[in-house]
Amino acid sequence: MAAHPMTSSTLATMLLLVAVGITKVAGDDCRNIGSNKGNDMTRAGDLVVEVCKNMSSDILKNKVHFDPEPCISVLRSDNRSAMAKDHGDLAIVAFDLLEQHSKAIASKIDSFLHGLKVHNWTERAFRYCAADYAAMLHTIPLCRDIFLDVKPMGTKADHFAAMTALACVNRLGVATRDCSLVLVNNWDYDQVDPFVDVTRHVSLTWGLIEIATGTLDDHSDW
Repeated sequence: MAAHPMTSSTLATMLLLVAVGITKVAGDDCRNIGSNKGNDMTRAGDLVVEVCKNMSSDILKNKVHFDPEPCISVLRSDNRSAMAKDHGDLAIVAFDLLEQHSKAIASKIDSFLHGLKVHNWTERAFRYCAADYAAMLHTIPLCRDIFLDVKPMGTKADHFAAMTALACVNRLGVATRDCSLVLVNNWDYDQVDPFVDVTRHVSLTWGLIEIATGTLDDHSDW
């Protein structure tokens, strides 16, 4: 299939059309981000539903993210989500799911590269993505470790420490965006969505960190 030339801004528009924003619950306010009021009364299994339905488009604005039902399915694919006591516990689950999904995509990229016999722009695009994902697989455990230091304090976490965790996750979002961009321009447009799915995982992790720490950052780069 012929490549579809696309700019970064056009890609952003396409990605936002691909992933409909998570529903904003009436009466929610960004100033209440990170509030765990009511969590003690919520059964552990229901926390996932609450998170996925209430994570507003204000928290994840301008980011590609899961709709509520896929979000619930993704988090529940890890049995630990049923035992999560708070948003911080779910953020750890999200980190591990992100790492798992990134490893699967990295393996897919490697398979494509081994199957490409011609040195062309498609091959270069996959080598570009291979470099991005190699860096991501080193960075994800670091971001997780940073968050583990912040997690015990919950919404009372040090602002700089919480922002450092978000800055680390921001690097992952940039990497997934850049990989998707080069693939859209140099490969099959219709097969890029699994790569965009990694960005959705990044956004889920990002949103959970914001809620868990009570820290809102509107300056992500993807």
